[in-house]
Amino acid sequence: MEKKRKRKPWWKVILTILGILIGLYVLLFVTNWGFSVALRTYIRSFTPVRYDAADRIVPEYDDELGHYTITTDRDLKIMMLTDVHLGGGCWSYKKDKKTIYEVISMLQIEKPDLVILCGDNTFAVPGPMFNGGGTLNNNMAAKDVIRIFEHEGVYFTTVFGNHDTEAFDYTNRARLGKTYENENLKYSIFRSEFTDPEDDRPSVSNQVIVVKNKEGNISKLLLLMDTNDYIDGSISATMNWKYDTIHEPQTAWAKQEVLALSEKAGLPEGEVLKTMCFFHIPTGEFETAYRELSTANFKNAGDSEYVEGVWDELVDPDMGGRIWFGGCHRKETDPNDLDSFFETMGPDGINTLESCFCGHDHVNNGVVRYKGVLLGYGYSLDNLAYDDICKFGLQRGCTVFTLKDGGEWSYEHKNAYQDYGIDQNRFYEVNLETQLYPDWVPAG
Repeated sequence: MEKKRKRKPWWKVILTILGILIGLYVLLFVTNWGFSVALRTYIRSFTPVRYDAADRIVPEYDDELGHYTITTDRDLKIMMLTDVHLGGGCWSYKKDKKTIYEVISMLQIEKPDLVILCGDNTFAVPGPMFNGGGTLNNNMAAKDVIRIFEHEGVYFTTVFGNHDTEAFDYTNRARLGKTYENENLKYSIFRSEFTDPEDDRPSVSNQVIVVKNKEGNISKLLLLMDTNDYIDGSISATMNWKYDTIHEPQTAWAKQEVLALSEKAGLPEGEVLKTMCFFHIPTGEFETAYRELSTANFKNAGDSEYVEGVWDELVDPDMGGRIWFGGCHRKETDPNDLDSFFETMGPDGINTLESCFCGHDHVNNGVVRYKGVLLGYGYSLDNLAYDDICKFGLQRGCTVFTLKDGGEWSYEHKNAYQDYGIDQNRFYEVNLETQLYPDWVPAG
């Protein structure tokens, strides 16, 4: 008679399963770390940007003003890069190399005085699900992004986007800020100048950079605002695109800083320094302007004036159809009422805003004037998050701002392939004939 096999005790089964899971986790961690090392080796294969040492602008921290300050009498060139989306893992290695190649190629040709990263520098999400890289270590991926600019010798700062800190990432926003603020970094001028102490998920990337001439006259303020990530730290909020907005304490801080700097600059009461603002998630005013223009076939309508560009996002029509603006899940609230930033800083408030540029919507590059303030998207760099976006190139590149001594400025969207001559087929065959989504909304 055959003996019955003894079953393993239940706790041994659980331990075996746990052992397998831990083993897979360790294997994945080591694998992703290896790919991160390979990316850094790839970065080091490029030569640093060659600047004219005699004409190099070096940002310095001004203790009296309490901000980083850029002092120059010549034109200042600022490059805005948005949605770099470095995956940093085994599933995104080829696409990450493509992104690094494109970023460094543009840096070497443009030679900007300062780069402003406009959020979503990383995309540390599970892979291959959601087109992720396969690592949850957003801090490791952020260090790879930082390494680009440290190696190339380009001064930079950043605002954070929603993907810089996901609900399942290892590093929260506060600790990630410390990574960019590390005193050992030579070219990072990131400084977290305001956090909300009463918020358990504080906004971190709020910063003012002062631009002045050699006589000490301030010509412009660069205002970086953290549009935060999601309404809470839940997986549900992440999966359902419940984007957050600029919080009221942030707006109060920004107003206070502009007024204080205007007073230090000796401006008469009631006059303020003019501000160029950068953030990641578009505010409700972007949505309002789009609605006004789209109903008028992109002819000037209401408070909105069409300038240039297209809107190519695929969004729920009930939320406007083309813009993933902050608070878009709150359909019962008018987009302009989702936060008070524009009302406080714009023409109906202290009237400091000249422009607001954002990222987030990777294939939108529309620019409008809303109540006289320029609202625009920068060209994006994402090769990862959207299906096949690595094979479409009309939206890929940067936005270059040129500031003159007297405060005048201009901007230019520059395509990585068409304007910089970057090899469009280096990693994938890139389409430069059509937008990513064929039903894009024509404008103008």
